[in-house]
Amino acid sequence: MTGPAILAALLSLAEPEQGTVRGLPLSIGSGRNICARVTFDRRVAREGGRIFVLDAARPGDEEAIRLSQGVLVRRGSLTSRAGETARRHGVAAVSLGQGRMDASGAALYLNEPTYGPPAKASGFAYRPVEGFSERVIKEGDAISLDAMIGGVTLIAPEEAQDRVAAFEAASAYDGLRSVEGLELWLTSSGGSARRAVALLEELVSRAAAGTMPIDDFSRVRRKAEAEVVAASREDLRGAERRMFHRALGRLQLRAQDCAFDLDEARAAAAGVEATARLLSVSDEGTAKLARSCRDELQRRAIARGRGGAGDLAQAAVASGADRSQGWDLPPEAWSSFVAANDLSGWLKQTVDDASLGLRLKSERIRERILSGRLDPSSALGAALLTKASEPSLVIGPDGALKSEGRADILERVKQAWAASWDPGPLGARLRASNALSYQGRLRIERIESAAVSGVAFSRDPGSGRRERIFIEAAAGSLDRILSGEGEVEAISLDRRTGRALWPRTRATLSAEQLARVARLALGLDAWKGAGVEVAFSFRGSRLLVHHSRALEPPRPLILPAR
Repeated sequence: MTGPAILAALLSLAEPEQGTVRGLPLSIGSGRNICARVTFDRRVAREGGRIFVLDAARPGDEEAIRLSQGVLVRRGSLTSRAGETARRHGVAAVSLGQGRMDASGAALYLNEPTYGPPAKASGFAYRPVEGFSERVIKEGDAISLDAMIGGVTLIAPEEAQDRVAAFEAASAYDGLRSVEGLELWLTSSGGSARRAVALLEELVSRAAAGTMPIDDFSRVRRKAEAEVVAASREDLRGAERRMFHRALGRLQLRAQDCAFDLDEARAAAAGVEATARLLSVSDEGTAKLARSCRDELQRRAIARGRGGAGDLAQAAVASGADRSQGWDLPPEAWSSFVAANDLSGWLKQTVDDASLGLRLKSERIRERILSGRLDPSSALGAALLTKASEPSLVIGPDGALKSEGRADILERVKQAWAASWDPGPLGARLRASNALSYQGRLRIERIESAAVSGVAFSRDPGSGRRERIFIEAAAGSLDRILSGEGEVEAISLDRRTGRALWPRTRATLSAEQLARVARLALGLDAWKGAGVEVAFSFRGSRLLVHHSRALEPPRPLILPAR
């Protein structure tokens, strides 16, 4: 089967929305669709609120990616600069793997699939792809980014303003939990049925996932019906049913693979059931699937507690690998830095400040850490300068950075500390009510030669689904793949059989090495109780683990129904 034929077959599997192009999910972000205007200018992207579109991320794009609503790249792998930066900062990101950039860099031309009439085969309904037509995304256009499935939907100009405004109103609700604000927004729309439809489409998926209390959704729904003329109310109901059906499909996929955390599974089970009852439609067994996932997650948590978590070195050995040699920077180093820069009280005040959103908290804390002084003459500074006399990797729980040696080791340590205050890890600690529990543990490893290195993902880093293992590998030491050097081979394996899902274009890893990496990824997944991203190298016959971190993207705040 040719590449275009494979793409067409995949696109035929899903119920498409008009104007949707599929790509590779790089980062799930908040787990929700993003609807916003696009920009090709990194300076505009740094102002926030836009979807940053670029050919491929380059040095200097990190700030623009961090402050964007979402990221769309024409080409980029899971270990690309765009993918790594977006996951670290909790920004939704999709790589299209197709299209062409305008010579000026201000437009992206895409091949949009055209679908035939609905058909059925073996009990499944689908719409086959019959061909492709060229579409263009220009500066200021509105698009919807679905990083869960890698979908990019081009929004018609006449709908753009309403769709973007509805997304912004729903996002404001996520932060403030103000139903009154949504009601005021509907009143100010002047009875526009299109704006009411756009808002309900945003809110249905939240209610189904349990991240919006059903009482709040019901109240907004009544207000929307009251604001529009009677003839438009059926349009509202049709939009609700359509979006609920799409939400069910997404939740069913995640529930079948149990790609939730425990709180999400509980919320989804209750949310789907309540929303289906309110809309007078079937939940198609989704609540039952979510409850089964909830029960399984509870059993896993109990089993892990009985077995003892151990550390990464022990988990690596149990999974057929060794921990690479290095030395650890203990929590006392972070405590010393915090005390020397008078950060303790300031950190608590900033974290507790209810007037600051997650991204603003993260930005202020990062700036303060990066501008802090790490004295070369202190005990910590002297130890770092002595032990890191050669090129090294500075590895933290939320990133790995290359240091050239004494010239930049102190700065790299601060950057590794700052990475753990990015929106992703900070948001996870805030949800667990332990935002200040960060201990600053780092590991310094001298960069040594390796035959091949790479990064393995035990689950899909976009959707969190467990049916595939992703591995990206390149010849040489780990710093090459982390810096984007060398040719990277991307491999997708079936989790159950271990077989490659796509024909391999090169053999960077032998079949035996591939099996060992897959075993390592699955072993660390079981140890962590979540999807993991693990960096590895082969030195001779030895499989070495450099670092492993949980694939835990920022999740929307889940509140109980009032």
